Amino acid sequence: MKTALLVAFFLFSALLAAATVQVGSPLPALTLKDQRDASTTITTDTRYLIFVAERAASALVETALDGQTATTLAAAKVRYVADISAMPGIVTTVIALPKMRKRPYPMLLGRSADETSVLPREPGKVTLITSADGRITAIRFIADAATLRAALGLVP
Repeated sequence: MKTALLVAFFLFSALLAAATVQVGSPLPALTLKDQRDASTTITTDTRYLIFVAERAASALVETALDGQTATTLAAAKVRYVADISAMPGIVTTVIALPKMRKRPYPMLLGRSADETSVLPREPGKVTLITSADGRITAIRFIADAATLRAALGLVP
């Protein structure tokens, strides 16, 4: 029985890995709520999709986006998605969301793992997906704020 469960787990993991977006794929049209509970859809005009699935990567993005507003990110066609599904509910409600609401730009939140399962990730890194005309042109995994800020072309 344990062997069958292990095999099923590895097959499921392989299917999830194969299901992530790749260069040349259409940009996923995710619809998520932001930190203020407003529903937003990732559209084909998005140029940069920032994705994080860990606290350390989120801190890196916060540093990189320091000084940015909803207006500047919209003008640069940047969307920011955070997978917060692993965060305990009480921590999300009492600590994380109040801090997130202080940010002047929207953070789209994946509250269940399946909402962001198509987005690739590497431990400790930010995923930066670049797209043009609704197709993914590049996927980078970035480990420092300066590199992310430069890749986004943001003015300090």
